[in-house]
Amino acid sequence: MGKNVPQSGDQDVPQSAGGVGPDRTLAGRALRPGQRIGLLGGSFDPPHSGHLHLSREALKRFCLDEVVWLVSPGNPLKADAPAPLSERIATARRLLDHPRISVSDFEARSDTRYTAETLAILRTRFPGVRFVWLMGADNLAQLHRWENWRDILETVPVGVLARPGLRIAARSSPAARIYRGARLPSHSAGALGTKQAPAWCFINIAMTDVSSTAIRAAGKWVR
Repeated sequence: MGKNVPQSGDQDVPQSAGGVGPDRTLAGRALRPGQRIGLLGGSFDPPHSGHLHLSREALKRFCLDEVVWLVSPGNPLKADAPAPLSERIATARRLLDHPRISVSDFEARSDTRYTAETLAILRTRFPGVRFVWLMGADNLAQLHRWENWRDILETVPVGVLARPGLRIAARSSPAARIYRGARLPSHSAGALGTKQAPAWCFINIAMTDVSSTAIRAAGKWVR
């Protein structure tokens, strides 16, 4: 699989073109105070239709203005290195078919390894923007293993979209138990982006069974 380097202007940059102050764009888009921006992080190794389906559902169910895929340089919880970042970014852009879903290499350019660090920088760079961290139920089930995981829940609202077979494990996870008082009922999902952290909402959606692991195992994606 060939490596496609994103064209000029597609990537996020830490400073403006004139070198004065931080850039106020994410994934090439100017963000405004009050906007509800969903953030879907991960290695995307490879990106696939399941990511796209989850993002579309998040836009609708959580009443988001946009969803940005934050493609990470690597996953600290995984021993094997993913495919080159430029290849994953390019593949994600070819896959995207929705005007309000975009992809960013913000973490690589900001030199952050952990989600908590990334969120702290984003909140500083984009004051007033209402970020919502998005994750599948599988990630909620293991969230307590993430570095400074409580900071994530204390920084931005979190939207959890259930995947088949993991709903019970996610709802009984350490993070879900500790923050059970901050959980919004699913019928209030549309208000999640307006809430102060900690706040999280668990919604059930019809999910495809495609996964990055299965794609790699079938030999359809080579690192």
